[in-house]
Amino acid sequence: MFDAEVFSRTASLFATKRKAFAEDAVELLAGDIMRRLASARPHDPGFEAPEISDDSIAAFCETFIRPTPDAALRFIEDRRAEGVTRQGVYLGYIVAAARSLGQGWDEDRYSFLDVTYGTGHLYALMRALRAETYGARPAVDGRRCALFATVPGEDHGIGITVAADLFREAGWEIDLRTDTDHDELIAHVEHTQPHIIGLSLSTEQRLDALVRLVVAMRITVPSAIIGVAPATNVSAERLRDLVDIDLVFEDAPSACRDLERLVRLRD
Repeated sequence: MFDAEVFSRTASLFATKRKAFAEDAVELLAGDIMRRLASARPHDPGFEAPEISDDSIAAFCETFIRPTPDAALRFIEDRRAEGVTRQGVYLGYIVAAARSLGQGWDEDRYSFLDVTYGTGHLYALMRALRAETYGARPAVDGRRCALFATVPGEDHGIGITVAADLFREAGWEIDLRTDTDHDELIAHVEHTQPHIIGLSLSTEQRLDALVRLVVAMRITVPSAIIGVAPATNVSAERLRDLVDIDLVFEDAPSACRDLERLVRLRD
């Protein structure tokens, strides 16, 4: 059930982020990932995380802070071969490793590069394992419902408001959020668990905020379909190179057609 292609693509995306953004933006993103992964809880209240020795966690940490993800991938594949479940890997190894990484960073045992390599590989493992889908709802259940939101910090919500009205006229139920800060928006996503999310990016200067938002959403609602309507000066190719998204929307009518097609495929 481990998706090696997703792992490779997500790890590559994160490596691109390290090169594209300022150090403080990457540090903020790394801190978000550690905090959210470290606080993960099982969806199934009856699930018990496997008992894992401190030595095994330490060995895992040594693999995922390396520049390339190959050693971390081999380590998890070995644990899976030993019979550890996907959810066991996620809630046993990844959560414990995120906590260990955060503590090591606070105590200056890990460098900035160690932390950015480590968080990128942990996030990629989380995406590939999809362990949090146990007990979760399917990505699309046939209802025409979606969350539409502007990227935090943006002042312009006219375009996404017009898009929301068009979708409503087409029979969709749209939860529209504009001028909402990052933490408030993620708390809303955690509470409502949307199946489909459409985001509006009106300026390239908020691209780092978009990346941070999508990563937090992937951890919070891993099965959601996420699409972005970009600013005119941000190409679809650049978005796909930097942001972990499913769709790039050219305009509201084509976005409506794309999402209708996805819903029909999942019906």
